[in-house]
Amino acid sequence: MPFASSRGAESVRPVIMLLTATVLLSSLSACVTSRDARQSDLAWRAPADNRQLASLESLVVDPGSSRPDRRTAAPAGPVAVAEVEPGQWKAVLVSGSRAITAHDAAAKDLGQRLRARGVARIATALTGSSGDFDASRAGIQQAMEWLGSEQGACLFFATGHGNIAGFRLDADRGNRTLTPGELDRLLDKHCGDRPTVAIISDCDAGVFLDARMRQPNRILIAASAKGRNSYGAKMSDRYVNFDRCLMGAIDAGAATWREAFQRALPCVQEREAWLGVRPSDPQAFFGATVADLAIPGAPRLTAQLR
Repeated sequence: MPFASSRGAESVRPVIMLLTATVLLSSLSACVTSRDARQSDLAWRAPADNRQLASLESLVVDPGSSRPDRRTAAPAGPVAVAEVEPGQWKAVLVSGSRAITAHDAAAKDLGQRLRARGVARIATALTGSSGDFDASRAGIQQAMEWLGSEQGACLFFATGHGNIAGFRLDADRGNRTLTPGELDRLLDKHCGDRPTVAIISDCDAGVFLDARMRQPNRILIAASAKGRNSYGAKMSDRYVNFDRCLMGAIDAGAATWREAFQRALPCVQEREAWLGVRPSDPQAFFGATVADLAIPGAPRLTAQLR
């Protein structure tokens, strides 16, 4: 018979709906994003027939006119801009998950951006492909030691999966969760009191903004609040949502880490509003001595006290 009976169609429909919902949900959370060989870079636009949302091209906002965001903790009063020459930075870029390629892509591509801006001391610790080091506790420790302890500034970037206990390292054996306490000791040992930026991009990333991590020489940027998911949002994306928005803000000319965070927020909110998901609520802390620390290689004329 060319057509199934109406009773047969009715029995198949719930199964199709369930499979469709499962695929959709798996594409939303950065913690369970599905694999997909097709990958775009930074470009994305909400469908014109959906909600009236700004496109990625308008994620750049005027920080001079932006209202202070309750998620951004910073000291009151004027603070001198802290600028470190690109050659004095060292960066460890970590991809903690082997589940999808988006995490490796973000770590590699951020490294390329930094090199183009004059940062030479860069080490990647990857899980899903070959990097300079393995994305394990031992590998991250080796990467920090390999970069040396010269004066300058430190950048620690980690993208992957996480929970309220910390950041997951799939390459580790046994306990695979890097806790805020462990990261605090790692930064203390290898960065000391030098300007330090730690960016954690995963679910529950806000756990890394606890009291012990909030030091005056540190900037802490978390892709999500404690108890919130961070989203991949689209299976064909090259990066998960927060990584895409942060790198987009840097590419668009953000002069300081504070400005990059502020510019990334509307980009993150746009995609999540389009998806109709609970906001990830990115968080940030800016220590008193680095509140206006310039991004390596940022145009000096724009890296000024606002």
